[in-house]
Amino acid sequence: MKKRFLSAVLVCAITLSAAPNIALADNYDQQIQEKDQKISELQGKQSGVQSQINELAAEIETVSAQVKDLEAKHEQLNEETMKLQDKIATLKVRIAKREALIEEQARDAQVNGQATSYVDAVLDAESISDVIGRVQAMNTMVQANKSLMEQQKEDKQAVETKVKANEQKVAELVENQKELETQKNSIANKQAELNVLKANYAAEQATAEQDKAKLKQQQEAAKAEQARILKEQQEAEKARQAEEKRQAEEAAKAQKAFEASQAKAEAEQAKAAAAATQESTTAPSSSEATADTTSSSTETAPTPTPTVTPQAPATGGRVDHTGSGNMYSPGQCTWYVKSVAPWAGTYWGNGCQWGASAAADGFQVDGSPAAGSIVVFAQGQSVGTWNADGAYGHVAYVQSYNASNNTITITQGGMGFPTPMGPNTATLSASGLTYIHP
Repeated sequence: MKKRFLSAVLVCAITLSAAPNIALADNYDQQIQEKDQKISELQGKQSGVQSQINELAAEIETVSAQVKDLEAKHEQLNEETMKLQDKIATLKVRIAKREALIEEQARDAQVNGQATSYVDAVLDAESISDVIGRVQAMNTMVQANKSLMEQQKEDKQAVETKVKANEQKVAELVENQKELETQKNSIANKQAELNVLKANYAAEQATAEQDKAKLKQQQEAAKAEQARILKEQQEAEKARQAEEKRQAEEAAKAQKAFEASQAKAEAEQAKAAAAATQESTTAPSSSEATADTTSSSTETAPTPTPTVTPQAPATGGRVDHTGSGNMYSPGQCTWYVKSVAPWAGTYWGNGCQWGASAAADGFQVDGSPAAGSIVVFAQGQSVGTWNADGAYGHVAYVQSYNASNNTITITQGGMGFPTPMGPNTATLSASGLTYIHP
């Protein structure tokens, strides 16, 4: 009886001791199955994420190629715009010189009676052959004048055509610049998005909490980078608006200074004219008084010629460009100077051509530096620490002139500067340069 009881007790003990081991084995198998299922789910998800990464990478590559094309197009448009400006300026100077010649011929015909001289030339001929020769000579002169007028008409039409073409190029250049900025921003955003996606992908791959924490830091860094890029874009937009406002204020200051200088010149001219008038009216009285005290003769003393006071150059013949807009290529030195000195010509060409173009439009051009004027640099001429372009030259705005050491302080723009849209300030010698005065 006791043996049977002991056997039963041993069997029960063995059964009870084996049960936990079976349970642990089953639990381990179940964990393996769950892990395999989790791995399978992650692999399926990772495949989808990798597909998104590949798509984003392909988009970034495509947009990068578009940016390169746009940059090449931007450079080409800049070159074409500068060539158009060169041709327009050359034509305008040619037209101005021809206009002067035509006006001189018209005045000569009016004063000397050209039509009468033609008739006299025929009537004074000594023979029929002499008449024919004179008629042929006069016909040649008429044809030459006709050809001159036709060439003038063709050049004026060419200027109008090239001006329209230049306006289209500038508009296309501005649109291209906007598209270029959009594409660059798109690349930055897509790259940031790709970084975030990769960080999420790596985080889901991690199995340890430490690895997950590191990957979460990478994900936050990617998000911070995206936020930084967005902030930079916003700051860049604010800076652009501030620069536009500053340029508008500079233009207003330049216009105000120009108006003040004009008013001062007119006041000095009026003062000089009044002084000359007063001198001419008082001079005869003193002459008569002298004549009365020295002689009893009844002859009247001659009235002395009044001294002519030097006058400022007249501004009536200048072409008014203040409302013509800025048709130069953005980011070029000519665009910057026109933006701060609205009185400058719209189609004066490249920098080295501005002196001749301004003179043709009636502006005073000389070698005397003055604040508020425009300084012109010839091809390859020194601009302080660097030399102007060997083909296009350079122009800048004279901010101030120091007569004690003969130096000028200028502001300028151009593609070679850290700020192409300006202002970039420099101080250099004022000698040997050409200045256009407002």
